[in-house]
Amino acid sequence: MGIDIVIIEDDPMVLELHRQYISQVKGFRLVGQAANAADGYSIIRQINPQLVILDVYMPGDSGIELLRRVRAEGINIDVILVTAAHRSETIQQGMQCGVVDYIIKPFTFQRFKKALKSYQQYIDRIRNSQQLCQKDIDCLKGTSVKDSTPNSLEDLKENIPKGLDKATLELVLKSINMQAGYFTASEISRLVGISRVTVRRYLNYLYSCGWLKGILSYGPVGRPLHKYIKDEPFSI
Repeated sequence: MGIDIVIIEDDPMVLELHRQYISQVKGFRLVGQAANAADGYSIIRQINPQLVILDVYMPGDSGIELLRRVRAEGINIDVILVTAAHRSETIQQGMQCGVVDYIIKPFTFQRFKKALKSYQQYIDRIRNSQQLCQKDIDCLKGTSVKDSTPNSLEDLKENIPKGLDKATLELVLKSINMQAGYFTASEISRLVGISRVTVRRYLNYLYSCGWLKGILSYGPVGRPLHKYIKDEPFSI
């Protein structure tokens, strides 16, 4: 499923540049364009695109003013601001309004492509994760701290919370490796031979470290069921 984009840019040459660049990045579809904030607002209300490429300085209202109006009305769109302005105040105003990226003119195709691909990865993570752990959120915001996250089995053991056992952790990891898809704490409990409640503590630890992904599903009586999945086999 492609990502719908609207461009709001008053410079015809820059507008055409946006059009050409978007056509070269797979997964994006240009669905509208405008040369000022008033027309841009109308298009946003009419089309409700997922992403808007928005210039800051235009005739009439500025891009920042349009963005504030959109946010005040609760219109659910993401915005990449594009401008020739280098002023920190303008950049801060854009960030305060929740823009996903900020591109300074003149820009290269590679920088423009990076902005789109980063946004695409962000959307993919959101769509594929009903629940996000701290590591997922840090990655989305670009604030992940690699040194604090266990990257190997030894790191995982060294950072194991109080009350968990390293040998049991290895058994849980080996049992997880036997799973082809989503699994529950009960399934791992039967394989390891310890209680479901205890197993869930180990799974939650692995989940919090980013070693597992999880979803919350509901059975026929509406009872929530936690399911987990690994991205790739663990090297035990």
